[in-house]
Amino acid sequence: MRRRALVLALLLLGAPWRAAAEEAAGLVGPVELTVGARAWYASGNLTWGFAGTILGGPVKPLSELRWRGVDALVSEVSVDVVWRRLVLSGAFGRADDRGGVLIDDDFALDDHRGRFAHTRSTVEGDLSYARGDIGARVVRWGEGRRGWLDVLIGYQYWHEKLEAFGLQGFVDLSPFGIPLQLPAVAQPNLKVITHDYYFNSLRVGTRTQVPLAAGFALRARATVLPYSSFRLDDVHHLRTDLKKNPSFRSEQTGGLGVQAAGGLAYAWGPLSVEAGFEFWHLHAGRGGEKTARLRSGDLNDRLTELSVERAGPYLALQYRF
Repeated sequence: MRRRALVLALLLLGAPWRAAAEEAAGLVGPVELTVGARAWYASGNLTWGFAGTILGGPVKPLSELRWRGVDALVSEVSVDVVWRRLVLSGAFGRADDRGGVLIDDDFALDDHRGRFAHTRSTVEGDLSYARGDIGARVVRWGEGRRGWLDVLIGYQYWHEKLEAFGLQGFVDLSPFGIPLQLPAVAQPNLKVITHDYYFNSLRVGTRTQVPLAAGFALRARATVLPYSSFRLDDVHHLRTDLKKNPSFRSEQTGGLGVQAAGGLAYAWGPLSVEAGFEFWHLHAGRGGEKTARLRSGDLNDRLTELSVERAGPYLALQYRF
């Protein structure tokens, strides 16, 4: 009898603590941690152009530099934390640029007319980016709640450095009434131009996973960059009339960017693999451009184009704890 009373007393004393623990567990809920690694083969196109004056008259654009077919194999690491409906997500990526060409054109008339200089150069460089998002898992469905839809807001930093080596092209004086064309040539190992692109962007987007059969699922992400702060530093290494820290600088706030990705994933327990395609486009619009002349002071011109585009397939691996 005494033993039964002791057991009953212990149960009664332990009940509030057990209830409190169960309540706390329900309040806190499980924390889902997912770490990932991804390889993204991203082919890139970047464009920079600005208006200016030549022979006393305005020209738009005066100069336009186009980096085309700049390929990069991006290595990315990511982490996601989901607690109840709260979602935290972050990623960091880096790559070396390989291949591609820089096309540099100068014009004497508006709308890309009267081209008086044209050169092509080989390209090297590197890129890096980091992003962080916070949001909510607004919908869950399916067996094991494997289907979900997130809404996110966050910040992204992007930096890309491109260097052009050597050049082949011409200088044509016929737009100025002089029937003369001269070759423009520099040795392949001679650095002629360096560009540093900086983008700081606000991110607003959504992502989803739609379960299929036998462990397969469709995944998709769509993000808008409604506001960004852009800067480009340009160094013309062979121009003796320009400073080198930098030679040109373009700055702009506003602009618009989009990022979209879609893929097919397969999960085996906590491990999943995903293959898909991703597209990025960042556009600064129009803004200010400064020409840092070595003598006679700086020139303040107008930015006509500053954009970065990356697209290509990816392969990702994730592990959920």
